[in-house]
Amino acid sequence: MKNAAVIMALSLLLFISCRSGNSQSIKPEKVYRIVYEIKSNEWYKEQARLWKQELDRNHQNAEAWYNYYNANRYARFEELETADRQARLNKIIEEMAQAVPNTYEYHLLAYWNSHKPDDISELEKAYALQPNRPDAYYGFISHYALNQNPVKVGEFYQKLYQSKDIAPWLLNYNYNMLMSVEENAVLITNGDNDTYPAEMLQQVKGIRPDVTVLNLSMMPRREYLADKLAGKKITVDHKALMDSSITKNDGKEFSRPRFIREFCRSMILDHPKIPIYFAVTVYEENIKALKEDLYITGLALCYSHKRLDNMALLKKNFEDRFLLDDLQNAWYGEFEIGVNLRTQMNLNYVAPLLMLSEHYLTAAEREKADQWKALAVKLAEKAGHKELIEAAVK
Repeated sequence: MKNAAVIMALSLLLFISCRSGNSQSIKPEKVYRIVYEIKSNEWYKEQARLWKQELDRNHQNAEAWYNYYNANRYARFEELETADRQARLNKIIEEMAQAVPNTYEYHLLAYWNSHKPDDISELEKAYALQPNRPDAYYGFISHYALNQNPVKVGEFYQKLYQSKDIAPWLLNYNYNMLMSVEENAVLITNGDNDTYPAEMLQQVKGIRPDVTVLNLSMMPRREYLADKLAGKKITVDHKALMDSSITKNDGKEFSRPRFIREFCRSMILDHPKIPIYFAVTVYEENIKALKEDLYITGLALCYSHKRLDNMALLKKNFEDRFLLDDLQNAWYGEFEIGVNLRTQMNLNYVAPLLMLSEHYLTAAEREKADQWKALAVKLAEKAGHKELIEAAVK
């Protein structure tokens, strides 16, 4: 569908634009996790260099190690293969084990670097040292979600909410994402910024508990998928899904796009009354094969074989359900951590806003058309992408 193609193009631009920008730096700066802020590739490379200088001066600076690791983690070193890049991170962890072995930073990063969500021994050591630092909460939530422990998941979501670690604007964004889907829907999300905040709203504030949020990266895990779908009394043939997701031409390589495609087909066949949605933040390559059956409903895409009146849903969502004050006035927002991430993620509103504007213009309701277009222009200009509007209205 044309409208799905527009939102995919915007999402790609979001992915690219979050990695462009000024790389000028004269001193090391805190390297936040991408749940807070995304900087340019050049910035991360520069910070890796600057934090290395700090470590050369003081090898026992645990905070410097934390920033140095994150800078290397997020920088894209074009000259390195994936294995070499991981080897670089492994070496940093080995050096931390010698320099700052009994620190929160070492244990937390050792857990992150292990890529073993079932083994939380290092995470527990970090938590024991500093239980009020929220970085560790996300790992516990993922671990207990994968291992079917909803009580612990709820416990750490409560801690996460009380920590105020997730910015209010991101909660607003996720609120509107949840409001973009029909009752009793399955919503497939992409990563940290469209999974943890959405589930926290559900767990702590009781917002849209009817929606089943499935994280794209965790879905291939049998226990996770079964536990998540059990609430809707849905069962899927996980073995068949996995078997059909192996790319025959590449030996035994797993294909996430194929897994998603087969999951959707299975749901349509066996559970046709359960609506399926994708967050607009899901990368295009994962849903490209489905794009002709995707319809924008706000901050989500509805998967439907039948033609869908998504304009009626857009009007209902934007005019009756969404919280939009944050888009109009973000007091002191320019001083917040994550202001760049905020403006870039808000680009996801632009395509549906322009669709609304075009609809009202066709219906000769010029005032409403101008209202929605003005908001789209404002969001695009804030993110430095006014050309989005110029291209869309040609």
